[in-house]
Amino acid sequence: MQVSRRVFNGLMATGALTIPALSFEWGSNGSNRDAESIFELIGGPDRPVLTRSDAGTEGNGHGFEGGRAFKFEGEYHLFMTEMIGEPMWTRTRLAHWSSGDRRKWTRRSTLMASSGDFSGTDPRASLWSPMPVYDSAQGRWSMTYVAYRSKPNTKDAWYENYQGRIWRAVSTIPEFGGLGGPYEDAGILLEPGAEAASWEGLMGVDSFFPYAVGGRWLALYGSSPERNGLAAAAALAGPWKRISRTPMTQNTENPLVTRLEDGRYVAFFDGCGTYQKFGYLVSDDGVNWSKPVIIDIEQEPTKVKKWWGLTRTPLGLIQESTDTFTLFFTAYNKNFYDVPGIWADLSPTATFRDYFASVGYVELRLRR
Repeated sequence: MQVSRRVFNGLMATGALTIPALSFEWGSNGSNRDAESIFELIGGPDRPVLTRSDAGTEGNGHGFEGGRAFKFEGEYHLFMTEMIGEPMWTRTRLAHWSSGDRRKWTRRSTLMASSGDFSGTDPRASLWSPMPVYDSAQGRWSMTYVAYRSKPNTKDAWYENYQGRIWRAVSTIPEFGGLGGPYEDAGILLEPGAEAASWEGLMGVDSFFPYAVGGRWLALYGSSPERNGLAAAAALAGPWKRISRTPMTQNTENPLVTRLEDGRYVAFFDGCGTYQKFGYLVSDDGVNWSKPVIIDIEQEPTKVKKWWGLTRTPLGLIQESTDTFTLFFTAYNKNFYDVPGIWADLSPTATFRDYFASVGYVELRLRR
């Protein structure tokens, strides 16, 4: 089947995929070189663009978290996690939203919903981080996402999301028109077990972003506590092989990769408790990544008025012109890192009762 090539956030897979030798030794953690800031802040709205009480948020108790923002055929799309009930990080659903102008959003559909089981018995108790990727080799959209078990925390461990597995679902509608689904599960790509790296923790595989580089698939994948490594495959469907024996980066959660017009790759991430800000990594080849570069938008109040308590998860970098980009992100109304012993909280429903995560964006300029 002949399918036209289209650019999708700077990443597109075309033709047969193989894995030639990469430019670093299997299992290394890349060069981790220092990187200078390559983006400057232009500005952003003084309020979230998607928040509580907006049309489509009915029944969404705690707002939005990880997923992917992108622009396709002139329209903005958000594939996101909705935290719909109690406990906040257990009862979730994956949703698709769209917008023509970045500010007014329409909820298109529920893609999947978790069971919300809080006993630890259901491996799909909590679903997170839908990442749509067009696979031209199959002529269909795929969507990877994370499925966790969930049960009450103990004083020694955080079990609200644990033993994460990366699932791949495929649109039942072929070609580019199948973006909105429906999606059907097609198998697990990565999971805890014998193949897991020694640095992976209790959460299992907690993030996964596949991207095509030089005729093969690579993925930045994560595990607790806030570590990332590389995996590789000859096809998006797998089998996937972990190739980082040690963490490639740390204190970097949910990285999403975009390729710039000059050929470089950037991966925006959530800096979690260490930074409590988002940032990015830079790579010349998609394999060897720099040390983190942090963007502190709170230091420029004349450009962005603070409407959040805690910025959280970048959702995607979208090119608007030669040098300008939109970066969507989630942000909570309160900073949960201010809560003592937050990750050993034995009563999360009470602690997070008033928390809500909204979606906003900032505009960035690429320095030349």
